[in-house]
Amino acid sequence: MSRPTRLLLRFSTIVVIGVTTLALVASTLLSQVGRLPEAASFRSLTQLALPALPEASTIVTESGQPYGVLAGTENRDIVPLDQISPELQKTVLAVEDADFYRHDGVSARSILRAFRANSDAGTIAQGGSTITQQLVKISLVGAERNFTRKLKEASLAIQLEQQLCADVAKKVCKDQILEQYLNTVYMGRGAYGMQDAALTYFDKPASQINWAEAAVLTSLIRNPNGYDPIKFPKLAKERRLVVLKRMQEQHLVSADQARLIAAVPLPTTAYRRPVATTTQSLSYVDRKVRDELLAAKWLAPTVELRRYLIFNGGLKITTTVDPAMQDQAEAAARSNPLHAANPETAVALASIDPSTGAVKAIVGEADVPGRGLVETAAPIGGRSSGSSFKPFTLVAALEQGYGIDSTISAAYAPPDMKKLWGITDRGNYPDDCPTTGTIDLGRALAQSNNCAFMRLQAAVGFNAVRDTAIKLGLTASSLDPNHVQPACFTIGCDALVKPLDMALAYATIDNDGRRNDAHFVSKVEDRKGKVLYEAHPRNEQVIPVDVARQAVQAMEKVVTNGTYAGGSLPQYRPAAGKTGTTEVEGGKNTDVWFIGFTPQLSTAVWIGNPAANTNMVGGRVQGGATAARVWRAFMAGVLDGQPVLQFQDPSRTPKYKQIPDPWRSSSQYGSYQSGSTKYGSSQYGGSQYGGSTKPKSASRPTSGPKSSSSTPSTTVATATTSDQGGGTG
Repeated sequence: MSRPTRLLLRFSTIVVIGVTTLALVASTLLSQVGRLPEAASFRSLTQLALPALPEASTIVTESGQPYGVLAGTENRDIVPLDQISPELQKTVLAVEDADFYRHDGVSARSILRAFRANSDAGTIAQGGSTITQQLVKISLVGAERNFTRKLKEASLAIQLEQQLCADVAKKVCKDQILEQYLNTVYMGRGAYGMQDAALTYFDKPASQINWAEAAVLTSLIRNPNGYDPIKFPKLAKERRLVVLKRMQEQHLVSADQARLIAAVPLPTTAYRRPVATTTQSLSYVDRKVRDELLAAKWLAPTVELRRYLIFNGGLKITTTVDPAMQDQAEAAARSNPLHAANPETAVALASIDPSTGAVKAIVGEADVPGRGLVETAAPIGGRSSGSSFKPFTLVAALEQGYGIDSTISAAYAPPDMKKLWGITDRGNYPDDCPTTGTIDLGRALAQSNNCAFMRLQAAVGFNAVRDTAIKLGLTASSLDPNHVQPACFTIGCDALVKPLDMALAYATIDNDGRRNDAHFVSKVEDRKGKVLYEAHPRNEQVIPVDVARQAVQAMEKVVTNGTYAGGSLPQYRPAAGKTGTTEVEGGKNTDVWFIGFTPQLSTAVWIGNPAANTNMVGGRVQGGATAARVWRAFMAGVLDGQPVLQFQDPSRTPKYKQIPDPWRSSSQYGSYQSGSTKYGSSQYGGSQYGGSTKPKSASRPTSGPKSSSSTPSTTVATATTSDQGGGTG
């Protein structure tokens, strides 16, 4: 065969193979052909805008100190370019895009250089995409691997640079792109951006990163999980050598410096806490801040959008909680005087500024074996209040025109009243009436006289007592949840309360009857520093000023010569409050309380078993001997060095009145709802309900209806019919 013939046959074969290959390629790309013109367009079709980066929100104190982090799926701290060290910037540019400040979005030189470097290394040592292309891929087009996406990435990179650099110097717009990229890129271990990566791997800000640390961080860009220095140190060292070679080629370090850097140990520990996306990874205060903002319609119209902004909006949230006071609250809670004999018990403590409603310190959860964390400061259904509820009955009476010098009978319930309630015990009822004659309201509160206060509730009306408690700050749904209007409501029967609510309600009395909502957030700013919200005191006058001041005078007597006598604070600092002890069936004490205040601060303390209504043993298990000790330890510490302020006297006090006795006979008692169908002899008759045949001393108040069950519902969220508790101090 002649040579021309052979050449013709060879050419024909090449043509056939080429056409076949092109046909195969065309068929593969057929589905994308229609999108190629748009993807390959290098003309600005629309104004491009890089999306705002998801950024963790930070919680700070009133003084501006960091307190907590609310981070979503992208744990990121955005910083300006001048807060990223020059060493780190130059290393990233050397490896990822050496021509960054010269090209216009796409670099042919970078593609050719990457091809040569990768061929020589036998692996992916460099990428051909510019930093602008990488930013476009991350922010706008995604990482799908196909020809169309690559064309679109290049097209948008050129368009983006054209738009950003249209009216400014190239250095300015390039710095803007580099800043966005360095804050965007994922760096492994939940860290997004160089600032968070520097804190995660080296426990220092990006502004302090040196050449050796920059080599490690830059190594992570290519494969943040595969080159993790903590998990895969061998691969991380190999990748660092590739980065160091490129640093030498760009004259950032010498060969000797590169050898020294290669010998530097890699990080072995990740710093900072994990991404806080679950309840378990948030502190108690973090969760309270989160929950308050989730309910804030001023932040966004829907819960879903509010949640996104809280965890990804880069908000600066100022909390009301004072770290020093919080530390002292936690220390006081650890001093639980009942823990040694009752290791299952926990302390809840909530402290509020009466003038604003700001929560200054809170101990509000307990770790229960087999249950995990259980809410204690604001349990869904509350805990029995014992006699800490009595101030609300007093306030209701004061609002009806009585004064703290007005008197009422403190005699035991007459037989016909006991019969009406279904009490068959032959003993006296109720227990704990140290004075059984006529007694003034101030003294009745100081000695926590059950007979006097159950009569007072009957005299002013159940609804008046309940409504007063609600307007002062208690949660309505947990007060008389069984709708039986028990006669012993004022001493804790079906008066289920929360420590946080009790601190607020007493704070309202303390604040001359002006109520402020309890809150954990004082200010919220967006990522640019614009103030989105600032808390202002509500100061709603819910009870008259003189009524509040009379109540304070009566509550001072509890501390000076009542059920917490001897508990006065140092420096002769005035204090007022009320003790509470809940007793159920068989003389079991299940909840002990002390809620007290000074003009500056209202604090509630509760001690009990967070998971059940179990009996507490060991010495005097009363509020004045236990919860009050924790209260004093906290208050004495946080008020040390603060001005000693005095309570204000009322401008006028009602004239003395004798309050008619509503228990003189069952016929005079009328239709008052006592819950007689509930307190029938079948459940509460006999020895289970009545007290001893003689009153117990004021130092050991334990009376009230007894319970036939000691186990409340999950997390003490609701109280069942049997969760009736009564008691005094």
